[in-house]
Amino acid sequence: MKRLIQIMAGLAVSAGALWLTLRGRDLGAIWAAMWSFDHRYLWPYLALLLVIHVIRTWRWGLLLEPVAKLPFARLNGVCAVGFMALMLLPFRLGEFARPYLVADGKKVRVSAALSSVVVERVVDGLFTAFLLMTVLLAVPEGTPGLRILRIAGWLVTLAFGGLLVFLVVGYQNRSLAVRVVERLVGAVSPRLAVRVAGMVDAFIHGLRVVPSRGKVVLFFVLTGAYWGINALGMGLLARGFGIRLGAVEALAVLGALVVGVMIPAGPGMVGTFQAAIVIGLSLFVPREVVDVHGQAYAHVLWATQLGQQTALGVVYLFSRHVTLARLFAAPGEVEDELEAEEAEYEAAGDATPHRPQAARRSRAVDDAR
Repeated sequence: MKRLIQIMAGLAVSAGALWLTLRGRDLGAIWAAMWSFDHRYLWPYLALLLVIHVIRTWRWGLLLEPVAKLPFARLNGVCAVGFMALMLLPFRLGEFARPYLVADGKKVRVSAALSSVVVERVVDGLFTAFLLMTVLLAVPEGTPGLRILRIAGWLVTLAFGGLLVFLVVGYQNRSLAVRVVERLVGAVSPRLAVRVAGMVDAFIHGLRVVPSRGKVVLFFVLTGAYWGINALGMGLLARGFGIRLGAVEALAVLGALVVGVMIPAGPGMVGTFQAAIVIGLSLFVPREVVDVHGQAYAHVLWATQLGQQTALGVVYLFSRHVTLARLFAAPGEVEDELEAEEAEYEAAGDATPHRPQAARRSRAVDDAR
């Protein structure tokens, strides 16, 4: 029932975004433009998407390396399925797929795998928000959509900046970070606070091992290459629709896309993806071009990314005997594994000292009820 509600809510968001994007547009002209674009630009873009996949896989392996140096073949399979799940599952539930699939309970624990994904997302969020805010300085004041993107950029910066502060505090003082979470959640539900605090405690355990300085530098180099090639590929495909995007324009459209797909939506991120591309293009491209060729570009870009990532994921989905049911169950499985790890830490005397106090408070509330 919970997953059904999430799917229905995601579909509602996607439908609303598509309606806002396509209302009043000539759907026949958009459809014709989708089929008549210059396909010569599609094939190099598909090649760039493969390069992007390799960089993403390599980069994640650097974060996991202090825990276990995994073979690239295994990382590649997990990432192919995980990125497919991220594209297909609603409300970004696919984020839990990689930690769930790569964890083996021995060398790689769920907490360490999940921590690596969170760190990766925080870095990407801050990096793209910085790029977006920087390139928007080149957009003339009063341009339609500029104010929305600037507000979105600040919100993304504040959100991921807050997460970064929490990760730093958790790395340096695990007990303090867990107590803060417990008090915030405890204001709503003391019983839930105990459970959440335990999972956060286990999660922060995964932050204790960080890559060497050289690996950190390489990670940021790969991050720059990853987003740079993304912008290059999007600009390249846009030429097939007669739209020429320079470096600033391509980065702005990419930044708008990153912000847009952060909004929880239906399977495939449909709707929010296209809306973000159209908003980004509207900063630089005449409206009459955006209404037809820009719309067609947004849909072809979405279909290309979705198709390429799904094709890669399906290959490894069957070769590794991973079912779609397991992917849907990944969020709950990760939660259960975090609770199990926290129980192990508590039995070994490595849990944060606040946990027994929280448990007593929760029991006292239950007794009072």
